[in-house]
Amino acid sequence: MHAVAYALWLIKEIFVAGFTLAMSAFKPDNEYHPVIIRYPLRVTSAWEIFWFTSSITATPGTLSLGLREPPRKGLPRIVLVQAVQGSDPAAIVADLADMEEHLAPRVKSIDYGVPGQGDTTELDEAFYEFPLDTLGRYMRSPDLARAEDTPLSESQADVEKPKHLARKIQRRKETDR
Repeated sequence: MHAVAYALWLIKEIFVAGFTLAMSAFKPDNEYHPVIIRYPLRVTSAWEIFWFTSSITATPGTLSLGLREPPRKGLPRIVLVQAVQGSDPAAIVADLADMEEHLAPRVKSIDYGVPGQGDTTELDEAFYEFPLDTLGRYMRSPDLARAEDTPLSESQADVEKPKHLARKIQRRKETDR
């Protein structure tokens, strides 16, 4: 019976998300600001993870990108999710938590400190990134580049790539501590 209720809820969510995404395409400020979310999973069985990630991908504007194993014992698995309208990452994480609770109501009491999983309303920056901001100038499409960006020559871009990657690795090491 729970599977039927979840399927009906998911169908409704798919239609609402699709309609919202389609309507925003006609607005001058369409809020298309892609974000990558690192969502700490509360579901643990392979079957639940399959249905959760499939539900994310079935919902317009979101895509499940894969799983990451926990760096230490006792921490949750992480599912990577891309959301097209990512201007509010905390709201996206709260929506993911709601979806997970609809799939498996028993996880409601589990809290890993992100919005939607307990009382937390703020989202730590370690749980999301805006790929157009973090990929760097050399990866941007010319029509997406910001006005303050200075185009780099091909030789300069080759020098900047390793520097950018080194900074990114350093930031990860600092956040893991």
